Amino acid sequence: MPGGPDEEILELEVVNVRFRSDDGQFAVLDAVPSGADAVPGGHEVVVGPVGHLDEGDVVRASGRRTQHPKHGERFQVRALQSVAPTEDEAVSRVLQRVPGVGPKAAGLLIERFGEELLERLDREPRDVLRRVKGLTGEKLAEAVEAWRVEAGPRAVRLLLERHGLDAATIGRVIRALGDEPDVGLLKSDPYRLTSRSGIGFPTADAIAIALGEDPGSAERRRAALVHALARAEDDGHCHLPHDEAISRTTRLLAGRDAPWSQVDALAPAVAEALEGLIADHAVVDRDGRVATLELDEAETLLAEIVARMTTDVPTIDVDVEDDPPTTDPAVAEGGAAGSDPLPSPEQWEAVRLACAHRLSILTGGPGTGKTQTMRALVRVLKDAGRSVLLCAPTGKAARRLSEATGAQATTIHRLLGFVPGDGFQHDEDDPIPDGGMLVVDEASMLPLDLAVALLRAVGPQTHVLLVGDVDQLAPVGPGRVLQDLLESQIVPAVRLTRIFRQAERSLIVRSAHAMNHGQPPITQPGPDDVRDFFFIDRSDALAAADEIVSLATARLPTHYDVPAVGGVQVLAPQRRGACGVEALNARMREILNPGGRQAKGSALREGDRVMQTRNDHEAEVMNGELGMLVRVDGDDALLQMDDGRTIRLPLVRLDTWELAYACTVHKAQGSSIPVAVVPVLTEHRHMLTRNLLYTAVTRAEKACVMVGDRAAVRQALGRVDGATRYTALPARIREALGDAVG
Repeated sequence: MPGGPDEEILELEVVNVRFRSDDGQFAVLDAVPSGADAVPGGHEVVVGPVGHLDEGDVVRASGRRTQHPKHGERFQVRALQSVAPTEDEAVSRVLQRVPGVGPKAAGLLIERFGEELLERLDREPRDVLRRVKGLTGEKLAEAVEAWRVEAGPRAVRLLLERHGLDAATIGRVIRALGDEPDVGLLKSDPYRLTSRSGIGFPTADAIAIALGEDPGSAERRRAALVHALARAEDDGHCHLPHDEAISRTTRLLAGRDAPWSQVDALAPAVAEALEGLIADHAVVDRDGRVATLELDEAETLLAEIVARMTTDVPTIDVDVEDDPPTTDPAVAEGGAAGSDPLPSPEQWEAVRLACAHRLSILTGGPGTGKTQTMRALVRVLKDAGRSVLLCAPTGKAARRLSEATGAQATTIHRLLGFVPGDGFQHDEDDPIPDGGMLVVDEASMLPLDLAVALLRAVGPQTHVLLVGDVDQLAPVGPGRVLQDLLESQIVPAVRLTRIFRQAERSLIVRSAHAMNHGQPPITQPGPDDVRDFFFIDRSDALAAADEIVSLATARLPTHYDVPAVGGVQVLAPQRRGACGVEALNARMREILNPGGRQAKGSALREGDRVMQTRNDHEAEVMNGELGMLVRVDGDDALLQMDDGRTIRLPLVRLDTWELAYACTVHKAQGSSIPVAVVPVLTEHRHMLTRNLLYTAVTRAEKACVMVGDRAAVRQALGRVDGATRYTALPARIREALGDAVG
């Protein structure tokens, strides 16, 4: 661990975690010198990328001492190495997980039974544990039961303890292995951990190497390739170009700080490993596109479904005139005039196409009348006696759709009959109720897998209209289905462009459209405008953070009469930095919820604003959905979701939830928020794009306040898309269409 001349190397044992960031990276720890560095009464405050450490971990830390103006001397860590415990230390840590067994009692048991201790405990736990002072009656029974039920996790824990893995990593591994951790499987193939939630290649690799894996082995290279493809999927890609798959993998194997010469030297061996995976049918290479079997099959299937639907004969026998109506149908029938304006020609064209084709698309920005078009379509079909089904990816979006159209709407998962453990009940063999129109709102959020599940469950008599804003960010999940369908130029589509008078008065709407065309947001209102968009100049990140916290916690809730938790949402471009999600969450929580009771085993507190970070189909809570942790009730947590639902979850399942007073713009896609605060600073320059700002601003209902510097805004508006998603859907649709015609 070489460093500069003023660096020290200390062996330290962690005794307390003062603070850990939500992403688990940064932490402030209390530690005492260990080993040769041990001195009576010694103490160090350790800061830096040490969030993976926990109480009892022993590490060799390289760093330098710094002086904090408020908190005094700290040891700023630059690099770490785990210090493997002795056999007795490893056994002691395992023993101390038994209720009633502390360090002193563990030491006495080790001294009394020696190498036979673990075997005796497994065979006669009551006889051994009764020798611990104070363990009698119910306490002894509890300790014996704890030892028996923890057999699987204990074997894994002891194995990893002996090889110097830190406590946080061991905990993640045990959770990933499920209810019955199998130490035999872990020994035989540590890399299988990468297929489990929360375990990445670096963790599995560290375990494998600790257990004796050769760093140059073919298995290690294959595991790294599979993980590189999984990471690409997390970034939204459906495949990686052949050369990029190899380059990502070589960087993963070499490590972040390795010189390029070392990275390049790995390429031939990685290419050989890739050929092996392809030969074993573990991955697919189609014309230089490397993909997992699942994503390759999903993209192929979706292309075939789309090609078939675009060539099918329409089944809705509804006479839709070429021109829109010139009088309100309610008035023509002798009733009162409706509240909706008459549909425009382009809106009516969308209605006509939806009835004339089994698959069509309606897209457009805010204020262009997508909702009004859906209302017109619902009226036409209901007047003709045809059924209409409406759905959206999230519960809140479905509720908005139902309120806007006057027709019943549901989530896609509920429509498809999702059953936890069994998956979707409706597919091509058991389609959803058939014979009418299915309208899918917020279709820009559809990732590849959900689009496949939905369209394969559409029966041969049902038409589908996909509605969404194609200029928003791509979905959270692989693919960009709505954009790809438009790009294919195969699916009939209408793009609404005219902003209607009422919406045109909103500075949010006008600013969104201006930014979508690369122009700066509109901040000066006209005499008839609704001033609901504001820009506050703060070029310094720390000053901007102060402004954002003040706005979100006090000024905006008071001015707009909305709750600070749930009524105001900070939407940041990225997680890091003074105006990133992590720093803002920590600051806002200490103002809005400083004394909330902490949930056991979680960093979350009662009263926290929270967000789900993965799809939980069992609870029907999707990645990015927001709510509040209302109460901890025994071993359960009660959460009040923004869509009005109250859900109950076991506390152990809170590990996929995180603080969300601030969240990323990507995670907020598809949400609507009363008041949004959007930081835009040069510290986020790598993430800033036109699509990101457009998506952030269009989340706001009542008001949007952008805080930052205009140079950063200009930079964002000059980048239409920050990152390309590798998909092949448009080409595959054209291929499938050619096959169908041929």
